[in-house]
This record gives sequence, structure tokens and C-alpha cells, in this order.
Amino acid sequence: MIRLILIALVLLGGFYAHGRYTFSEPRVMGWLVQHTAHSMQGDSAACDDYANDVKVALTAKGLRGRWEVEGGKEEVCGYLKQSAAALTVLQARTSTEFEDVRITRGGFPWTTARVQYTQRTAVQAGPMPSLTIVSEDSMVLARTTSGLRIRELQSQSSGGL
Repeated sequence: MIRLILIALVLLGGFYAHGRYTFSEPRVMGWLVQHTAHSMQGDSAACDDYANDVKVALTAKGLRGRWEVEGGKEEVCGYLKQSAAALTVLQARTSTEFEDVRITRGGFPWTTARVQYTQRTAVQAGPMPSLTIVSEDSMVLARTTSGLRIRELQSQSSGGL
């Protein structure tokens, strides 16, 4: 009986430690940088980072007006494909920085985390002047057996095309 309790405590401790590691700032930032790179390149792996039941609310204000995307995985994947296609057509180079990153673990035992940050993306396309897109983002990441998945994403950006 005591052996079973000890095994259960070790497993629970391991699960907590894994949650702490998974949602540590270096780990989350590495994942976020990789996700952003996939998104900018139009890589389908960016779509795989979203949970099937994701809730998305994006607002992008740019030179050509305002874009709003609300919905789920299908809507956000369509938006990512359009954005990546525009960058490809313009042969744009991008550089992204993240600022004011805040990670709040949640769920029991640390199965989710809310990640809030400011993202600055510089876009340079041929002879056009460089422009900077600034977004205030908040996402809920879930720890799954296949890695991190985005369950919720809210973003407000300005400065785009």
C-alpha cells in the first residue's frame, strides 16, 4: 500500500515538474518563435499548433483598412495562408521580437498557461520602405500528449499592409 502511494506521489511530482518545465519562459518562447516562423513562411505546421476547438479573435489595422477574424481553426488557418501568401508575393523579409512576455500557469496540475506579450515584426519588401507591425497578443496554451496547442488566441495589431 505504501509503495503504491509513493509511486503515485512520484508520478504526480513528475507531472508537476513537467508542467513547470513545459510552461517555463525559455521553453514557451522557443515554441512561440518557431510557431511564428512557420506562420510567416506559410508552413502547414503553423496550423497544426492550433487545437481543433480553438477560439480566435484577431483584429489587424493596416494601410488597406481593417481585418477581423473570429472563429476557429478553419478561420485562423485561412488567415495565416493569406498572410503568408502576401509576404511571399512581395518577397518580404521579416524580423520579429517579443516584449513584455507574461506567462501564467493554470489548470490542474498546470495543464494550461496564458501567455501575453507584445510582438513587433519588421517587414522589408524590395524597394518599399520598411514597416513595423505591432500586436498585443494573449493566448492560452494547452499541454497535450503531442505537444503545446493553442486553445485561445486574441490579437490586436496595427501597422500592417
